[in-house]
Amino acid sequence: MAHRPFPSLGRVVACAALAALGAGCTNNPYPPGESNGSVQYLNFGDDLKSLDPTFSFTTTESALLDTVCPSYYRYHYLKQTPLRLELQLGAKEPVRRALPGGGEEWTFTIRRDLRFPDDPCFPGGKGRGVVARDFVYSFQRMADPKGEFPLAGVLESNVAGWREYAAGFARERTGFADPNYDRTFPAVSVDPHDPYTFRVRLVRPYPQLRFLMAMHCTTPQAREAVEHYGDEYRRHPVGCGGYRLAEYVPKQRLVLRRNPTGHAGSYPTEGDPGDQEAGLLAPAGEPLPRTDTIVYSMIKETTSAWNLFLQGYLDETSLNSNNFSQVMGSGGSLSPRMRAMDIRLQRAPQTAVYYLAFNLRDPVFGGYAPERRKLRQAISLAVDSREFIDLALQGNGTPAQWMLPAGIFGHDPNYRNPYRTVDIARAKVLLAEAGYPDGKDAQTGERLVLHLDTSFTTATGRTYFGLLRNQIERIGIRVEHRATNGNQFQDKVHRRRHQCIFYGWFADYPDPENFVFLLAGENAVSGPNYAFHENAEYDRLFDQVRAMDDSPERKRLLDAMRAIAVEECAWVPLYHPVTVSLNHAWVDGEKPNPLANDGLLYRGVDHRLRAARIEEWNRPVVLPLALAGAGAMLAAIPAVRVVRRRANRRLRVAEEES
Repeated sequence: MAHRPFPSLGRVVACAALAALGAGCTNNPYPPGESNGSVQYLNFGDDLKSLDPTFSFTTTESALLDTVCPSYYRYHYLKQTPLRLELQLGAKEPVRRALPGGGEEWTFTIRRDLRFPDDPCFPGGKGRGVVARDFVYSFQRMADPKGEFPLAGVLESNVAGWREYAAGFARERTGFADPNYDRTFPAVSVDPHDPYTFRVRLVRPYPQLRFLMAMHCTTPQAREAVEHYGDEYRRHPVGCGGYRLAEYVPKQRLVLRRNPTGHAGSYPTEGDPGDQEAGLLAPAGEPLPRTDTIVYSMIKETTSAWNLFLQGYLDETSLNSNNFSQVMGSGGSLSPRMRAMDIRLQRAPQTAVYYLAFNLRDPVFGGYAPERRKLRQAISLAVDSREFIDLALQGNGTPAQWMLPAGIFGHDPNYRNPYRTVDIARAKVLLAEAGYPDGKDAQTGERLVLHLDTSFTTATGRTYFGLLRNQIERIGIRVEHRATNGNQFQDKVHRRRHQCIFYGWFADYPDPENFVFLLAGENAVSGPNYAFHENAEYDRLFDQVRAMDDSPERKRLLDAMRAIAVEECAWVPLYHPVTVSLNHAWVDGEKPNPLANDGLLYRGVDHRLRAARIEEWNRPVVLPLALAGAGAMLAAIPAVRVVRRRANRRLRVAEEES
């Protein structure tokens, strides 16, 4: 009987040593060789609710969508003082024509070289050219009430016949081929003589339409894609941008790849003063996008993301309370370790506001009676924005007095909100006048409880809540936290199932309308007025403000709106954020923009430098492995000897029997 000789003891030892050393050869979390290519590595802390360009507006969703689903306009990447629009899919500036009765008509003409990529939704899987009816279809989708488009109230008030057309859609969704999409939308229509031209008719002059045409909700959308993918369209957008969605595993990984037929233009050749010296014009004229692939990983815990960044496996991360002591040195500069790793820090004020919003339909904290206003004002006086910014945000923000941030017309740096000065004594007086002395119901003696809904599910988020709770509870009110993940929180907010929320609004366009409409009555049903604020005088002023160009009269009306909102205190304005990002040396072309979300198109990556740094920073520590391997070998020697004796015994028996 043939047999295979048992391996020698030396051979076993060698194999064990190689196994021990090989076990630590790499900690690269990506497929072999991927990180050596033209790829950006980023992360998002929570799963995406949707990538449908009509309904997706979170900052992460927008950063992805604006590279896949471009619009008629975009913001100039480098020229940011002031922010300015430039044509993207548009062939020329729209023509505006006054209509009888005070209305206005805009005529848009698009480029003729735009194409949707190859995709199974198209006949034969072959993409097709983009035409004006694809823009019209996007407007039709925004008018469909089943989608709950967040800016529907804005368009309904300005686009002629919007409400009548929206009424033609079925109330309940039975599919994605509603017959109303086959009907003409009189106010948004294709030029019968040119398939690359469409018109939008307005009931009044509305200069902000230019800004809406720079948002991904007005991107051209292929009806074939929406009806082919149905519910899965939110995970499979089909656009004509520089990237296409190549892979999406919910709660794990998302991959964008260069779209071979996409239109993204080229890197700008001009910028703001200082951009040349900062090296931002070095890639001038390069075709966009500048990298072939973008890989997003879902990493909820900031500590895990930070460790991957230090190992070189993420190109960018944010500054937070968990890594602040490692990042920052004395005097506000980077620590020696960060400088040794050639890590760069960028601060960028955001055109945004974070706030607490009360549900004004809530039976306890809502309403417009004086005692209800005093209850909300008391809480506002207890909340210390500066303390929150210093402790939770490491100083990266400015206290908000109202909703308008710096850079938006109507912002007054000298204005001071009378209810945003921390005054505990006054807060307690107002609380007593509201019927809750020392935070207890004057009639029942029960402690007043405020339910605060947030998406604070991480350790950092719980720190944020703890600060707010401690501030509010010092006037006697108890605060209970109702935290849910991002998607569940968004659903709760949109369905108005909250008492008070911590929320943030990032501007869609650089105009005060995009902020003051957050308290407009028309947006209290399905729009972004999550406080349900309704005030006839505020709405009357808002109706005037949104149709005006910037002027002293417009500023006066904005001040009058502010006075109403501040006194009713539907909001507690908290802060205007300043984002702080950390980038590795192999990333170039990074210039944060307070409004644009397509920055991924402009960033370049020196993948050779990244590969070298990854190898340097992740060399296996051989000595501990060698010791572990030696220990394993010594432990294996007795077992090997026993097995060899047993094997030799079997061989002798077999030979004797033969």
